[in-house]
Amino acid sequence: MSEVTDMSDITDNYPSNVCPVFWKPEDNKFLIRVGDSVKFVVPFPQGGMLYHKGESQETAFKVDDGDILEFYPKFFQGELTWEIEVRDQGLSAVAKVSHLEPGFYALPETLPDSITLRLQDLLIWQDGKPQGIYWDQTKLQGDLLAQGIVYGVLPGVWQSISKVQGRGEVVIAQGKPPTLSVDARLIDLLESKKPEVKEEQRVDYFASKLKLVHEGQALARKIPGVPGVPGKNVRGQEIPPPRPKDFQFKLKKNVRLSEDGLEVLATAPGLPLRMDELTFGVEPAYVLNQDVDLAVGSIEFPGDVFISGDVHDGLHIFSGGKVEIRGSTSRAEIRAEKGLFIYRNALAGKLVVGARYVVRSKLLHDLQALHDDLLACLMITDDFVNSPHGRNLKAGQCLKLIIERRFPDLPKMANELEKFLLSTKDELIQQDLIISVRTAKHFLSGLGPLDPQALPLLGRVSQALEQIIGNITLDVPEKLECHVDYVQGALIECAGNFFCRKGTYNSIIQAAGDISIEGVCRGGRIISGGNVEIKELGGSGITATTVQFPGTKRLKVGYCYANVVIVVDKEIITIDEPYKSLEIYREHGRVEIERLKG
Repeated sequence: MSEVTDMSDITDNYPSNVCPVFWKPEDNKFLIRVGDSVKFVVPFPQGGMLYHKGESQETAFKVDDGDILEFYPKFFQGELTWEIEVRDQGLSAVAKVSHLEPGFYALPETLPDSITLRLQDLLIWQDGKPQGIYWDQTKLQGDLLAQGIVYGVLPGVWQSISKVQGRGEVVIAQGKPPTLSVDARLIDLLESKKPEVKEEQRVDYFASKLKLVHEGQALARKIPGVPGVPGKNVRGQEIPPPRPKDFQFKLKKNVRLSEDGLEVLATAPGLPLRMDELTFGVEPAYVLNQDVDLAVGSIEFPGDVFISGDVHDGLHIFSGGKVEIRGSTSRAEIRAEKGLFIYRNALAGKLVVGARYVVRSKLLHDLQALHDDLLACLMITDDFVNSPHGRNLKAGQCLKLIIERRFPDLPKMANELEKFLLSTKDELIQQDLIISVRTAKHFLSGLGPLDPQALPLLGRVSQALEQIIGNITLDVPEKLECHVDYVQGALIECAGNFFCRKGTYNSIIQAAGDISIEGVCRGGRIISGGNVEIKELGGSGITATTVQFPGTKRLKVGYCYANVVIVVDKEIITIDEPYKSLEIYREHGRVEIERLKG
């Protein structure tokens, strides 16, 4: 660019369509002569001040051919300074860096001949000598100490600051934030998950839909919270983590906390209850104020069950306590361990009261019968072996002969008892009992009696059965009863007393205790372990009605029709004509019958 001292020099030797630029050193300014093509000029205040006709211009303005513009460039002395700022509650420190190069913006000798001149696009940076403030690494270390920044200073901070061009921020220290705490969590162990049902699988609409818990089962579990790890700010001060949130279970009835206090355990079987997010309990009784139908499903409950409606066909109720049904049952199976009350009709189906006792009673009865016949068989066989008729026979031949002539049902008894043991689940049925019965079956059937070891092994079986029978106890719940209003075509097994308010028709009723029928009893079979009292027994034109009871008890009938069979122990009495006030009992070893002709 040319230097000038006189304003007249800038007009000579340049055509009108050229925009020459001249440098006037004494005033530190550039002079620009506007060519005839230029119409507008856009200043660049950051690079210097632009004057037109003696006035400072900061926005675009219009010019004419030959106008003289004065541009005073801004001279930069250069500097490298910073301001340190601690942020994020002490977790970081930042240097606000100002790094300016020394020099100024100059213009080329000529400017393009265009309609608009934009100085920002035309200025050329010219380096100069550093004259400003330049801080060094020692200054940086001193500032860090002055601010108390002693932790988390990043490596290579000085190099990062030196590389800043213009103004910028550099992170110089980074603290360690605390590790967040993990809050205590609650896991609902009973939350139902729908099982995946395969396309070929069928849904059992008669199954129980109740979600129950057993004693000792965990309903919910608390996962304890985990405290966070303290952090540290850039000044080396510890930052404590927030405390983890905790909660406490709220316990209602029939639940308790585990020893470590982290689980809610059921203290009784029943229906789990959850009043709110933290409150748990177990309901030992189940109450249903409607019918037991397909929408409800069958009921399997460990405690008492109360039904206000009817029990529909094909459904069942299995209860570990008492069952009370305000309506009727139809082709349903009801099992109640501690008592049954049906306020209306029981049509077909099966009623079992005190099932455990019923099973054990049958087990004890069948074991006792097998043991008694087996012991008698072995004693008779031993006498026969030592008699003159058996001297020429082997022991096994004698045993087989006695079984065939005196105890033909003994092999069948052993076989049926084995089937019962294998098909029944009860804690009394152990492996040693099954082996004993299976051994008896083997040596009593077919060619088993001819085995040389048959007699001694059957003798051991008899001893084992005697010991097992002595260990079986029949604990009947106190006041175990079955109450029904009306029964027809049903099978009833009761470990206690049976009561019917209106009558029974063509039903099989077996009770370990007393049986009382306040109405009629027509058809079917009555088997009682106690006293039997019936208002009206049998009926004309129907199949025989059978009543069986032990000789130590009594049968009382208000009116008895013909075609009735009474079994007292093993003695059978056939009633051929109607009687009033019939009473049968055993006295002094004889069966006594008191009656009035009807």
